[in-house]
Amino acid sequence: MMKTKKLHILITAPSLNEGKNISGISSIVQMIIENNEKYSYHHYLLGKPDNKNTFMQILLLLKRLLLFPFALWKNHIKLVHQNFPFDPKGILREFIINQWCRLLRIPVVLHIHGGVFLMNKTSNKLYLFLVKEIFRNSRAVIVLSSREKESLSRNYQYPNAFILENCIDVPLFAGIKKEKQFPAPTFLFMGRIHESKGLNDILEAFKLLKADDLDFGFVLCGDGTLRKSIVPQFESILKDRFKYLGVVSGRDKLNAIRGADYFLLPSWFEGLPLSLLETMAAGLVPVVTNVGSINFFVKNEENGIFAAKKNPRELYQKMKMLILNPDLYETFSMNAKNTIAERCDIQDYIFQLNFIYEIAITH
Repeated sequence: MMKTKKLHILITAPSLNEGKNISGISSIVQMIIENNEKYSYHHYLLGKPDNKNTFMQILLLLKRLLLFPFALWKNHIKLVHQNFPFDPKGILREFIINQWCRLLRIPVVLHIHGGVFLMNKTSNKLYLFLVKEIFRNSRAVIVLSSREKESLSRNYQYPNAFILENCIDVPLFAGIKKEKQFPAPTFLFMGRIHESKGLNDILEAFKLLKADDLDFGFVLCGDGTLRKSIVPQFESILKDRFKYLGVVSGRDKLNAIRGADYFLLPSWFEGLPLSLLETMAAGLVPVVTNVGSINFFVKNEENGIFAAKKNPRELYQKMKMLILNPDLYETFSMNAKNTIAERCDIQDYIFQLNFIYEIAITH
């Protein structure tokens, strides 16, 4: 019996090496490649490594943009799965990739992953023009929630996006057994160490909690532009109740999650962070801002807690409430685990993604 040849798909993303790069896009792309057996994938690296912003990185990006059509030809690509952060750098970069596909008549599935312009419309006429062109040249556009779909319709007059919620390996994270890092309630941050993730708000909230003489621990994982300045400040405030673990992946990531009770992400803007889904699956209670598509999984005072954006005093009040009421943890933790178990399934995710591929290919 003759084997059917798989169609070749080129999928764009930053480095897939979790040990060197923190990227939700990379994690999703890795999951797709590992679980979708229907297609043959070719990863095309786009996006700079964490903490790198050098002239050499710009040259490497320009080289990849110029060589992109050769990658399409060499690998006999029939479809491009373009992963797109909806921000200024993402728009400028992805427009070029999108135009190459248009010129070479390769269909594109555009997959949007958060970004400052997703929920807040840009007034910049250049960006608006580029976004319009990117949408016009894409056979299908994927967003993470109905809220994001409504935003594209309202702000960019694009009402036809497909909704595909992010997904994780639920059994892997649900099977984590608790092994406390500290005897006190422990908070975990896992992601890019950048101002927009609310790290300064966390720092200010911790100062207020320490002023109240409350005992708690904090585990910080990740890397980014704020690391060198903010890690010493956490060390100064929390002393032996603080651990910085750097970029974690594989077993190290599971161990970091195992030792925590609460997941902190008072971010200014998000899509649907995988770290949120992973930690909720393990029973960590999220303390987050209501941005992006987070509220499609987090329900305030049911399976997590919302705090106002850029408001360290409110963040402090919510964290204090959790520390002083440990009975809330058991209820919120179980609800968080159940939410992810009921709504995240890899096979269902791949089935929906392949349906979108078919539409793009046959359109």
